[in-house]
Amino acid sequence: MTVNPTYSVLVPAFNEAQTIHEVVDAIRSQHPDFEVIVIDDASTDSTGDLAEEAGANVIRRKTNQGYGAALKEGLRQAKGEFVLFMDADGQHRAEELSKLIEEIEGADMVVGSRPKEILVRSRSWGKKFLAWIANYLSRQEIPDLNSGFRILRKEAALSYLPILPNGFSLTTTITLAMLKDGREVRYVPIEGSPRKGGESQVRMVRDGMGTLLMILRVIMLFDPLRVFTPIALVQIVLGVLYTLYTVVSDTNITETSPMLLLSGFGFLFFGLLADQVSNLRRGG
Repeated sequence: MTVNPTYSVLVPAFNEAQTIHEVVDAIRSQHPDFEVIVIDDASTDSTGDLAEEAGANVIRRKTNQGYGAALKEGLRQAKGEFVLFMDADGQHRAEELSKLIEEIEGADMVVGSRPKEILVRSRSWGKKFLAWIANYLSRQEIPDLNSGFRILRKEAALSYLPILPNGFSLTTTITLAMLKDGREVRYVPIEGSPRKGGESQVRMVRDGMGTLLMILRVIMLFDPLRVFTPIALVQIVLGVLYTLYTVVSDTNITETSPMLLLSGFGFLFFGLLADQVSNLRRGG
């Protein structure tokens, strides 16, 4: 069978023997000429064998390095001009791949946005906080920050490879990076399904903190003033208010006032410097 070099479907998998055969079979039934790559991230069950049996090209990793590391390996080896990300646990429907493909013309990435009711049910306060931070720092509302169902141009994805993490925050990182770089990112609604098998490897505290740090890192790379300006303004306002308070109450200015003001202006100037470095790095 001739594989269509235009599209490669990347399916990172770790201990997904319960669903992987069904997932690969569904992709091949809907799109028999697509390249299907399952990245077996050192599973301890028969995930790799079942994926191979279903007709996928299986990349077998010897050590478990995470969701992001698996996708990066798939990106390096994919032959397609476009790569599609799809989860191995049965949450994504192969028949909805065509929705993404229809929208990629003229765009750099198309993301499958899950229904709001699913996102609301699955979001803890921590996830809501991360979504709020991402929306603020990116200066726009992101319908689905970490959807693992998407299509993007391989060339564009490879250009961000150095900043992509090995963990679950890869999808969040590449979304923010593309948005801040002015690339065309579109969202299309998908239905999705509940997880059919296996155990989620996401841990709220560990992965939540990692995602928050990654969001800040990406924004520091592309728009550092968005981080430094609020901190600087808070320091300066506190410095002015405290100065007025001490003058009125004690008719004397303590050492705290200039410390707050200098700290605020220091953050502001450091942000301006970081912004200039960011623009030079990107050729802006």
